[in-house]
Amino acid sequence: MKSSKPIKITANIIYSLGVIIVLMLGCMFLFGSREPINPEAMLAFSWREQAFIGLAFGSIPMLLASFFVYRFNNIKESPHKKWLFCLIFLPGFICGACALYIAGILAGGYINMFVNWGN
Repeated sequence: MKSSKPIKITANIIYSLGVIIVLMLGCMFLFGSREPINPEAMLAFSWREQAFIGLAFGSIPMLLASFFVYRFNNIKESPHKKWLFCLIFLPGFICGACALYIAGILAGGYINMFVNWGN
């Protein structure tokens, strides 16, 4: 598919910003503090927890940005399309894994609540 140059540049810029944000949040999650930011808050989150939630909320925009970069940069005609597909979609997959983990924890909490109803 032939695409115009401004669309390609815009998709690449948005994707690059998303990758930078995923890298920053990933570093905050891996190396961040475990102590609560505001201990008096009702839900006292640490920097690690906030970064993980930020990665989860960024899953759909990052997957969309990855899709547009894959589509507008004509990766399908590349001789290394499998390698480039994995490399381009890696930040989106990381964010999606965080979102699926949080959804699983919520689903497990609801199941646990209904199993132990009345005990």
